[in-house]
Amino acid sequence: MNPWEEISLSDYESHMSLASVNQLQAMNKMMKLQFEEYPVSSVIVFGVAGGNGLEHVNLKKYSKIYGIDINKAYLDKVKKRYSFLGDSLECIRIDLTCEYDRLPEADLVIANLLIEYVGIEAFKRAILKTEARYVSCIIQINTDEESWVSDSPYLHSFDGLDAVHHQMEEQSLEKAMNEIGYSLLKTAETPLPNGKKLVMLDFEG
Repeated sequence: MNPWEEISLSDYESHMSLASVNQLQAMNKMMKLQFEEYPVSSVIVFGVAGGNGLEHVNLKKYSKIYGIDINKAYLDKVKKRYSFLGDSLECIRIDLTCEYDRLPEADLVIANLLIEYVGIEAFKRAILKTEARYVSCIIQINTDEESWVSDSPYLHSFDGLDAVHHQMEEQSLEKAMNEIGYSLLKTAETPLPNGKKLVMLDFEG
């Protein structure tokens, strides 16, 4: 079983939203930009978790929104929380490390704090399957070499992730995307507590 299937959504969101972590809030603001930036009508969110950011989806713009995650409980929660998206929202349980061939196609892929857990090669295969014109990624850059998970009361909920975590860097992601025909459009940074930062990299294929 993938360790992400064993982490409760409550623990994940509680950890991510702590003032000392501030990732849920920071990503929410960045996702508003991701949804608004490009002339697209369909989007796939890799690693949708509890659906953070989906409230920014404009149904006048988007005819189809796919939420992809390995954790079925997360997807069930997304469908309840964002029922206002109606039939435009489709949640699909997919393990991106080995089931990328089940992915739908879409104009835009959003992948936030996801590549670190599936690995760059699996991510490249998944992007090619979607045939997306635009790809917007958020990765976490760590200055603290001791721990890539911020300290919190929920820290031990994430112990199993060490087995699947791959540290990402901007240059290696750009190189990997170039290899499959995508060019970097822009980057943006959001500082976090504890010396970490979120870096958004947008690509066009």
